[in-house]
Amino acid sequence: MKRLLALGLTALLAACAGTDNSPQPTPLTDLKNSVAFEPLWRASYSGGSLYRFAPDLLGDTVYMAGTDGVAGIALTDGRRLSEIRSDVPLAGGVGAGSGLVVAGTLKGDVYAWDAAGKLKWRVRLSSEVVSPPVVAEGVAVVRTVDGTIWGIDAADGKTRWQFARSQPALILRNYAPVTIADGAVYAGLAAGRIASLSLADGRVLWEALVAPPKGATELERISDVTSAPVVDRGQVCAVAFQGRVACFAVSNGTLLWAREVSSYVGLAVDAEHVYVTDDVGNVQAFERSGGRSLWKQTALYGRRVSGPALIGGYVVVGDYEGYLHLLSPADGALLARQTTDKSAVLVAPHLVAGKLLVQTENGGLHAFAIPDKK
Repeated sequence: MKRLLALGLTALLAACAGTDNSPQPTPLTDLKNSVAFEPLWRASYSGGSLYRFAPDLLGDTVYMAGTDGVAGIALTDGRRLSEIRSDVPLAGGVGAGSGLVVAGTLKGDVYAWDAAGKLKWRVRLSSEVVSPPVVAEGVAVVRTVDGTIWGIDAADGKTRWQFARSQPALILRNYAPVTIADGAVYAGLAAGRIASLSLADGRVLWEALVAPPKGATELERISDVTSAPVVDRGQVCAVAFQGRVACFAVSNGTLLWAREVSSYVGLAVDAEHVYVTDDVGNVQAFERSGGRSLWKQTALYGRRVSGPALIGGYVVVGDYEGYLHLLSPADGALLARQTTDKSAVLVAPHLVAGKLLVQTENGGLHAFAIPDKK
C-alpha cells in the first residue's frame, strides 16, 4: 500500500531516516528597506489549519478557504463580502473560474458554488483533495492524493475525463495545483515526472522526466514534483524534491536543460531567470536559456521558506514566522522585509490584479502594493 509523507516538514523526513538533521532557522538581522513595499489591507477567515490554503480571484472578489468554508473578500479594501459555509471541513484550497468557486475535502468531496454562495454541484472523488482545483474553459481540474487528475464539467459536476499513473510505494502528499495554459493541463507527478494533458478530453500530449529517482531506500528514492509547473514563453519548468529543476519545450516535452536542486515548494520564472526555493530555505536563480547557476541567497536557510513569486520586477518569498522577503533578481540581495500575522506562509504569494496576496497558516489574508522597480 502507498504511504504518504506530509510536505514541508524537513524534520519529519529526517525522522523517517532515523536522524534529526533538520536545519536550524537562521535568525533575521536588521534590514532597512531600500524598496517601498507597503501593506494595503488585512482580512482573516477560519484560521488555525495546517492545510495549504491559497486565495483565488473571481471578478473583483478574492475567495479564501478555511476549514469551515469560503469567504469572499473585496479586492479593493479587504472587506468581508460573503461567506459560504461548508458542512464538511475543507482541505484543498479554493479555485475560481467559469463563474464558480470550487474547493475539496479530506473525504474526496468537491463542492462548487456560484458567486452568490449557492451550491451548484457536489461530487465524490477517489481520495483526499488537498490541492486547489483549477477552473478554466468550463472545466474544473482536480487532483486527488492517490495521484489521479480529474477533469470535471463546470456546468454539472460530471466527470469528463481522468488521468492516473502508478505510483511508488512512498510518496509525498501533493498540495500543488495543476497549471492550465493554452488548452493544456501541466501536472507534476510522483517519481519525478511531468505530464501535459488536453484540457478538453484529458488526452496525454506528452510526458517527461524531471528527475530520475536515486538511492537505495524508498525514502532516498522520493523524487516527486510537488509544486505547480510554470509555463512561460514556450517553456514549462518544474522542480522535484531530491531531484532537479528542469525546463521543457511546451510543444513536445523536449528537455531543454536540467540542474541538480531539491525543492518541494516550487519556482517562478521571468524572461531571463528561473528562481527556486530549495528544501532548506535557500533561494536560487538559474539562467533561463541554459540553466547556468547565477546566485544563491542563503540568509533564509532553515526558515521553511515558501515558493517564490515575482512582484514589480522583484522576487518575494514568505517564511515560517510570517515574514515576507523582497529579493533582487540580479543577485539575490535582500532589499525589503514586511510582516504578516507572525504565522507561517505555507504557499507562495499570489500576484492578483495589481496586488500581492498572501494567505497565512492562521487564516490571515494580506494584500501588499507592488513596489516600483528602480
